Amino acid sequence: MRPTHQRISPLLVSLAAIGLSAAIGCGSMWEKVRENERGYAVENARNDAKRGKCAEALEGLDRAEAVMSIDRFAIEANQIRIRCYEKLGLSELQSAHRRLLDDFYTEEPMAFPAADGSSVFRVAEGAPLRFDRPPSWLLIERPRYTPYAQRSKIVGRVVITFGLAENGRTTRIRVLEMPHPLLASWAIEAVAKARPKRKGQVPIIESERTYVTTFNYEWRWADE
Repeated sequence: MRPTHQRISPLLVSLAAIGLSAAIGCGSMWEKVRENERGYAVENARNDAKRGKCAEALEGLDRAEAVMSIDRFAIEANQIRIRCYEKLGLSELQSAHRRLLDDFYTEEPMAFPAADGSSVFRVAEGAPLRFDRPPSWLLIERPRYTPYAQRSKIVGRVVITFGLAENGRTTRIRVLEMPHPLLASWAIEAVAKARPKRKGQVPIIESERTYVTTFNYEWRWADE
């Protein structure tokens, strides 16, 4: 018995090719639109920072940094954040981002994420040798995670160490591991905002201790 072969209509082949081309074209169009939007956000963040409009500049950076291949804009964005946090009187955020700049962007290879999202960056030296878990009375909220970053598939783990001042506020915030600087910035922000769970509760604090916490950013369609 001879094998049989199913004949495929040339019309069906043509329609399939047209559909594939349309899908590719549509994807390319949306990628171009999103890149144009990001370019606009970058310029706005730069201009707002120059004009001293730091709240607007920081908000613009959330969009401007939401790209996997951020390249050298990672350095500029950190520098803008440092200047703006200083202007706004947010000293812990300023110090943490200065450490981020020193740890990841002063020597080659710098922490520029790969386009496929596979990058993991860790501090090269000076990491504390001993860590403690955050005390149970300390509340650390989940960090922000915008739809822009989710759609750009910016995911991964951020590991942060910090100390505690006598008033229960976090201090000495430092990123030890990150996949992307934008996620690191949001994690720093979450740790800086940490407070005792009960108002007025400030237990005895051992100021020499170093604590560690981890944030996992995951994009799940089911959450939408």
